[in-house]
Amino acid sequence: MRPDNLNLTNPALVLLMLALLCLLFYAVAPGVAQGNMLQQIEEEFQKVVASARPAVVKVVATHQIELPQFPPDAQKKPVLTRQSIGSGIVIDTAGHVVTTTFDADVHKVEVVFHDGSSADAKLLGEDIMMDIAVLRVNTGAGRSRPHMRPGNSSNIDSGSWVVTVGNSYGASPIISFGVVGGWDILPKHPCAEVIKINAPVTPGNSGGAVVNTAGEVVGMILAVLTESSPSFPTVVEGSHITKFHVQPVSQGWVTFAIPIETVTALANEIIAHGKVARGWLGVQIEVGESGVFITRVTEDGPAHKSGLLPKDVILEFNNHRVEDYPQLLQCVMSTSPNTQVRLKIYREGRVQMHAVTLGER
Repeated sequence: MRPDNLNLTNPALVLLMLALLCLLFYAVAPGVAQGNMLQQIEEEFQKVVASARPAVVKVVATHQIELPQFPPDAQKKPVLTRQSIGSGIVIDTAGHVVTTTFDADVHKVEVVFHDGSSADAKLLGEDIMMDIAVLRVNTGAGRSRPHMRPGNSSNIDSGSWVVTVGNSYGASPIISFGVVGGWDILPKHPCAEVIKINAPVTPGNSGGAVVNTAGEVVGMILAVLTESSPSFPTVVEGSHITKFHVQPVSQGWVTFAIPIETVTALANEIIAHGKVARGWLGVQIEVGESGVFITRVTEDGPAHKSGLLPKDVILEFNNHRVEDYPQLLQCVMSTSPNTQVRLKIYREGRVQMHAVTLGER
């Protein structure tokens, strides 16, 4: 097999190559270490997991759904109760836990810690655009819970080794090893770049931790791209999965994670205000060869008030080149409402600058 045909998105192949490299190193340099090289790597791997595991929790949400009355004149409506299970990360000593958003209204949330103890949690707020929810757990008087040790996600790039730690089904965590493929933007979560990892992670591990080789948390698991067949890839979003849901056997796995700096920034805003305020421009667009082409301006919206018109082409947002819809959306939605921004536009053969005060989405 030629090197350029190797499927490095297959985690089993990655682990096999790693093992072969270790064996080769041990064979040519036996004096470097007194023990077996693979055993030493295993011990270091276990240290990384042990360092991060206490901060990763199981999040059990109870949902109650009212069913249609039958018979129609029944005095009490039947209620369906179900549970969803996911993972979360304790981010501070105050008992705040970040996880992914819930797929239905939550009746009750329980957090189960690594030592088996549990506590009720309150949902403080969610940011749907980045699929983040923040919980607060009552830690008890004079008691603090283990919390994460954050790392620097900017040091993560293509080829970096990471460990994922989830804590969904059963008492034991779900651990996997992977290699970072790079950074990307998901269409449904355009507000920030995410880390792309070649690692076998199940949807139930959403909200779990991505850990670097120093045992520091550098990201939160957001979504999993699975491929059940060569021609039908599916993105499983990060919301908690319903109990007893069975994920089909997949041929490949790609995991996406939110950088920990983005997670903590959004969590702090939710803790302070109960939500994340997102900017709003008020235009409909199409993508052209030279920029973003405005097709419609919302009446009395920020763009309309600033004098933007249909057929204007947006070239730059605060001196940042804008070439497609995700770029514009990321610029707008990562900027706070009521912030004045400068847009470079092209109109009728001339380049103009417009100051726009963003509204709130």
